[in-house]
Amino acid sequence: MKIKTNQVILLGRVGSYKDIKYLDNGTAITTINIGVKRGQDKWNNFFVKFFNTKMRDTADEVAELVNEGDYIQITGKLVESNFIPKGWENQLDENGRQRTVSKIEVVGNSYKKVYFSEETEEFEYLDGDSNG
Repeated sequence: MKIKTNQVILLGRVGSYKDIKYLDNGTAITTINIGVKRGQDKWNNFFVKFFNTKMRDTADEVAELVNEGDYIQITGKLVESNFIPKGWENQLDENGRQRTVSKIEVVGNSYKKVYFSEETEEFEYLDGDSNG
């Protein structure tokens, strides 16, 4: 197996948030939220963006096939962006540079539906699922 830099894998349950947007150039962007279990009754929530590419219409697939309550595995990467919050336009840091806020996002490359056993608290791949 090849190891890629900046690769993240999330296993979790899809939440109620799903947003589908189309850019002027026709590119689809689907954003979902996924809860990742991190202990007894504790979950972290992540928002994951999927884009259509020349090779695959991943955003359209996620919008159509992934629903609230599904358990999925997402393979993607972390993307950092910086922005200036409203009201910070003239605020400088200790080095005299414009103050910014970093935002980390997960961009999904692929997904696969999985089964989560509440009894054993383990994930299993569903047979015959070819997504991802």
